[in-house]
Amino acid sequence: MLHAVPPVWQVPLLVAAAYALGGLSPGWWLVRRQAGIDLRKEGSGVTGATNAARVLGKRAYAWVLLLDALKGLVAVLGARWLAPDQPWAALAGPAAVAGHIWPIWLRFRGGRGASTLMGACFAYHWAIVPLAWIPGFISLAFLNKWFIARSLAFVASLPLGWYLLGNFPARLSLLLAWLLVLLAHREHIGK
Repeated sequence: MLHAVPPVWQVPLLVAAAYALGGLSPGWWLVRRQAGIDLRKEGSGVTGATNAARVLGKRAYAWVLLLDALKGLVAVLGARWLAPDQPWAALAGPAAVAGHIWPIWLRFRGGRGASTLMGACFAYHWAIVPLAWIPGFISLAFLNKWFIARSLAFVASLPLGWYLLGNFPARLSLLLAWLLVLLAHREHIGK
């Protein structure tokens, strides 16, 4: 599908497009539009669904979570469509997550990437996400008021579902994206 582009440019173009898609920030945009404030100056200072919910409520959480997940889903599915059977197309997932965490248009201050990673996982196999949410729902009983712990339980259990993936590039893609999300959550992991 990328035959019109010389092979040497295919990888950088695909990675740049996935990064740009990941860098779109529905949380920042929604709060800016509805409340007139910069989401990075409120709550935790990130642009993800949880911080958007702190400012605008649960409905904003659902929309931002969905839109952030769609970024990962579209990046991976788009790369697989544009470059079928090309192992380097797996770089789209980590690029979208990196774009979400460090968006160039928001001076490299975005979200923490868990929702975008969730979308990338869903693009590879629909069952990875429900398997990963099981520990998050179990932790709900014990950690009801600390949302970030539930989010980390989800992120920590994502590798459980990777056995569903048959090819190495997909596993490597999700591993790289997962490591970026862990890096973005390093403060919370320390707590």
